[in-house]
Order: sequence, then structure tokens, then C-alpha cells
Amino acid sequence: MRNNRFYRLFRTTLTLVLGVCRYLWLMFRERMPWGKPSEATWNRAHRRTGEAIYNLATSLRGGMVKFGQIAGSRADYFPAAFVEPLSGLHDQVPGRPFSELRSYVSEELGSSVESVFAEVDEEPIAAASLAQVHRARLKDGSDVVIKIQYPEARKIFPIDLASMRRSLRVVHWLNKRIDLRSIANELSEFVTMELDFTREARSTKRVRESFAADARIRIPHVHEELSTERLLVLDFLPGRRIGDTKALEEMGLCLKATAERVADIYCTMIFEHGFFHGDPHPGNMLIEADGTVGLIDFGLAKELPSGFAVGVATMIVKSMSGDADGSLEAARSIGFEIGGQSPEDFKALIMMLMGDYGAANVLGALKASPLDRVPSHFAIIGRVFLLLNGLSHRLVPGERIIANAIIRSLMAVAAQNRAKIA
Repeated sequence: MRNNRFYRLFRTTLTLVLGVCRYLWLMFRERMPWGKPSEATWNRAHRRTGEAIYNLATSLRGGMVKFGQIAGSRADYFPAAFVEPLSGLHDQVPGRPFSELRSYVSEELGSSVESVFAEVDEEPIAAASLAQVHRARLKDGSDVVIKIQYPEARKIFPIDLASMRRSLRVVHWLNKRIDLRSIANELSEFVTMELDFTREARSTKRVRESFAADARIRIPHVHEELSTERLLVLDFLPGRRIGDTKALEEMGLCLKATAERVADIYCTMIFEHGFFHGDPHPGNMLIEADGTVGLIDFGLAKELPSGFAVGVATMIVKSMSGDADGSLEAARSIGFEIGGQSPEDFKALIMMLMGDYGAANVLGALKASPLDRVPSHFAIIGRVFLLLNGLSHRLVPGERIIANAIIRSLMAVAAQNRAKIA
């Protein structure tokens, strides 16, 4: 039943509609002179909704996991009680026994598992929407991980995207204030990239080479001779997940410094290298005892055209400094078509991107605004900034550490560009 199109649509719609009805009831009570819900009541509703989406995702897998991952990454916007159950979707989705995938892995390798690996841990160390990961050891003693794309992934995702769009239309019809359709749009735009493991291998190798001399970050080596479109073999990286803040504090790490290091790494990738990791959710970052950041899962890596990153930096810096007209000019130079958008309205959108939220999703706000065109290259940059804002709030709630560090880097990039022009 799990792979049946109508069953998946029914389960998805039922879960989301029940969640909306739960909130509608509490909102009704808020308007009544009797029985106003307490904060604890709201938190129970948030937690029940988060748990319901988690249960749906772990039951159906596929795109439902991805949907939950995106929602669970936005600790800056969604309540903590809602985000907490969903955080398990970043790396704690129940996996499948390796025995179920052994013949599939052998087929991808072109030889038996035993002829390539000295041992394979039968239990996955991580599992998510597209794949699961197992620790293993090569015949030469190297510690590696095997990332295995689920055999049905390429068939299930189109079904889930269609189901999700229909379900979210129903949710929006029930309550116009709840519009999660931008999450479905985000999934549709990026999932094709993530299904190609050959592309991910190339991206991982490229970023590893770019940071070869940088001790702040560690990128796994890809064993290309063992990797395919549906299978990746990479060196094992040590460390704790960045979302496990309690463990990081027990390791003696400063969470503020960790957030600033992550911001610096992403600014280096985007504004210096012009090629960057586009999926900074908490399950994709590992922190070692000395603060080194391990970055994994390069399925959403993105290359920017020459000059685009500088244009983005100029656009944002001018908005933040109050030069709304200059921000619009910079935006047009990188492909925004502004139309009737006023400078002040555009500035408000940029402020949302940098953590001053007046809407749930800045990309959705951009697309709903009078802008005639938003350049496609900006979509992943916007997504990265939003996810980093959520990560920052999880590490150091309320202080916008990553956003402030990014702004400082952007100011340096814009100043360097002005110096070159002069």
C-alpha cells in the first residue's frame, strides 16, 4: 500500500487537514471569552502536529521525509515544540536492514558486496528521503560510508510531489493564513538534482579541492571507482550532528563560535569560490571536538555565473544600509525584473532574507510580490540563507549570529568590488 498513489494522497491530505483543524479550533477558542488556550495548550498542538508529520514521513518515506526536513529546519520561524519532533527526519528516519538492499548494492557495484568491503554495518547510521547510509570498511582497511539511493526513489518522488500539491491546496482553502505551497515548489525544483549521485560525487570532489588548505572544514573523499548514479562510497567523517546542541556543549564547544564558523564557510563558498553546498540542514553538518565542520551530502551543490555573487552582495548591503534605489539597481544587474516593485517593498523582502521575518518564506514572498522575474540562481542562495537562519536560531536562539556574520562578509565583498571598480 505504501507505494500506491491514492493511498499516499489520502494519508498526506488527512494528516495536513487534521493539523489545520486542530489550529482552527484553538484560533476559535482565542476569540471566545471562555476557555482561551494556554501556552501549554498551543505547544501540545504544535507537538502533535509535528509528530503527525513525522509519523507520516516515516511511514510513507519519499517526498514526505523531504517535506518534514524542510519544515523541521526552520527553527527560526516555526515553534520549538513543532520543530523538535521533525528534527529526527534529518538523520534518524528508521532505515531498512542492509540485507534488503544487498543484491541492489551488488548490482550497482558490478560485483558482490563481499568482494569490495571487508565488512558492512547492517544497521544504517542515517536514513532520509532518498537514501540511507551504512558504515563499512574497504579491503585496504579504510573507514567509509555507503550511501544507497532507494530503488523506488525515482518513481515515488513525482507521485509525492503531485500528492503534496493537492493536499496543500486543500489546507490553504481551509485557512488562507496557512500557505506551505512554497515548500512543494522547493521540492519540485531541487529533487531532480539530488537523485543524480554522479553529480553529487563531482560536487563533493570540487568543494573538497577548494577547501584543501582550510583547516576549518572537512569534506569526505569520494571513492569514484565504486560510485554510480545510485550509490556513493565516501570516507567516513567523525563528529556530532550540529543540531545536537547539548552534545556540542558537553564537548566544550562555544555554540556562538560554531555558528560564526558555519557562516564564514558558506560565505567563502558562495562569494569566493562561486560554488557551494545548497542544503545546510542540521543533518548535513558534523562538528568535531576542535570545532572543525564536516560537510556532507552535496546533492544540492550550485555553481554561480561570474559576477552574480558580487551582485547579490551589493544588493543586500545596499538594502541593509538604507540605499533602496541602489539595491534595486544591483538586483536588476543580476537578472531581477522589478516591474512595479517599490524600493521600500523590495528592501523589506531583503530584510526578511537576512532574518527579519514578516513572512514564512522569503522566496514565496518574492514570487508573490510585483517582481516580474527572480533569477533562478538566487533561489538556492535564498534557500541557504533561510536554512542558516534556522540553524543559527537553534544554536543561539534570538541572536541572529549567522545572519550578522553573513552581513559582515557581504560588506567586505561589496567593498572589495568598489575598490576594483575605482
